[in-house]
Amino acid sequence: MRSPYLAPMTFLDEPQIFDQLGILRLTYLRAGLLSAVHIVLAADADPLQDFCIADIAAGPVSNGFPCKLPVLASTDDFAFSGLAEAADPSVYATNGSATLAFVREWPALNTQGLSLIRLDINPGGIIFPHTHNLATEILYVLEGEMYTGFVTNNFGNDPTISNKLYAKVVKKGEAFIFPRGLLHFQLNKGKVLASSLNVLNSQNPGIQLMPSALFGSGIDREMLEKSFFMSEAQVAALETIFQQ
Repeated sequence: MRSPYLAPMTFLDEPQIFDQLGILRLTYLRAGLLSAVHIVLAADADPLQDFCIADIAAGPVSNGFPCKLPVLASTDDFAFSGLAEAADPSVYATNGSATLAFVREWPALNTQGLSLIRLDINPGGIIFPHTHNLATEILYVLEGEMYTGFVTNNFGNDPTISNKLYAKVVKKGEAFIFPRGLLHFQLNKGKVLASSLNVLNSQNPGIQLMPSALFGSGIDREMLEKSFFMSEAQVAALETIFQQ
């Protein structure tokens, strides 16, 4: 008895075989081209040369800065000492400081798709809740410990995972990742200075501090009062702080 899972075998003559092989090759070729197009459209463009030291004075163009002539590059262009020492967080009201190594601070990052931030936070200090709309970030604790985490988006209003908090105390030698564009924060709940080195996968990841964006940008005061259930006096007090 023939198995119902086996189709009847059909024998093709030689011309038919070559026709079938040609169709198969064409199908694979089309699939390969479509896959290649998808990959190109889904990823950032790769650098077209070994390096492109940014000409900061020339100003940004559509996707980065113009390059200095390669012959003008020196070894010093590729070295950066701006993150070597801890900043003094006490000069900030938040008792937390962020030292940036983006493309403007380190022009050799131009077209390389990377940047760095050093955080130094006194006990009880914070880094405001903020986002990097252009980059994923990894935090690595150098000293002390930080309470840090992120909040998800609304996931299509799925209540099981919408606005969900993922947070913990991360200690020296440990790391934490913040997915691209999600709100995240740092708080030093320890008793000593906490420092971290953070890596982002963009030369210019963008930073939007939530308090500054909301209360320092000039949004109509009534909008803020109704959004946060605050009095006019309370909103005005925050505007005084963040519109400086």
